[in-house]
Amino acid sequence: MLDSSNDLLETVKQAAYEAGTLLREGYSQKGRIAFEQKGTSDFVSYYDTAAENIIIDCISSAFPDIAFLGEESGLTPTDSDYTVIIDPLDGTSNFLHGVPHFSVSIAVTKGEELIIGVVYQPLLDEMLWAGQGIGAFLNDKPLTTPDARPLTEMLVSTCLPYHAKGDCTTTINQLAVLMPQVAGIRSPGSAALEIAYLSLGRFDAFWSQGAALEFWDIAAGIVIAREAGYTVTDLAGKQSPGQWSSILAAHPERYGQLLGCLKAC
Repeated sequence: MLDSSNDLLETVKQAAYEAGTLLREGYSQKGRIAFEQKGTSDFVSYYDTAAENIIIDCISSAFPDIAFLGEESGLTPTDSDYTVIIDPLDGTSNFLHGVPHFSVSIAVTKGEELIIGVVYQPLLDEMLWAGQGIGAFLNDKPLTTPDARPLTEMLVSTCLPYHAKGDCTTTINQLAVLMPQVAGIRSPGSAALEIAYLSLGRFDAFWSQGAALEFWDIAAGIVIAREAGYTVTDLAGKQSPGQWSSILAAHPERYGQLLGCLKAC
């Protein structure tokens, strides 16, 4: 049983930092990093599993009864109401190719409710984090909701399906609708980080429907974006993300406009 959600939040942040330190060291190595292929466009390296083990060890040492859902280790159920959702290396393909855009992503649910989100970019030493009802932060700096840009000035992020992993037709149709209306569309390759970047104004919105995103890909980013004042639902307008097959995160002043564009495809 948890005595303090603040203690849990601080432990999650520490776990993300320790895992990120390992990833930063691994990224700095010269030469190609060995990996295995789990499935279509789905890779795992030593660093994925080692980082996840660091996170689990760090949190379970402080909260031994807590449950875990990890991308690499799967579900470790307990009787706890709290579950830690882990993507130890969101952006594995970038990491393996030397692209400096990846993150450690950790969220916590209480029952079905997301209550904590931490996304750490180790190369920039930027930790974006949020707790339900306490706001969003970059390291120790509180974040406020950026002003809404007009649609024509918006930089939007998305995930694209590759190797037939997902719905390419839907994605292409949505791109065709949005491309003439916005200032730019990017697919950098770490969904957790890109959703969290809304809180900094680096992106104005994030959406995905064609790409097959898992809960651990988006959970931490959702908490941060919501606490920064953004609206985050699936394209049917549902609030609870456990069973989503799509996502839209946008400023509340632009959410309806973007949702209308995407649902028309």
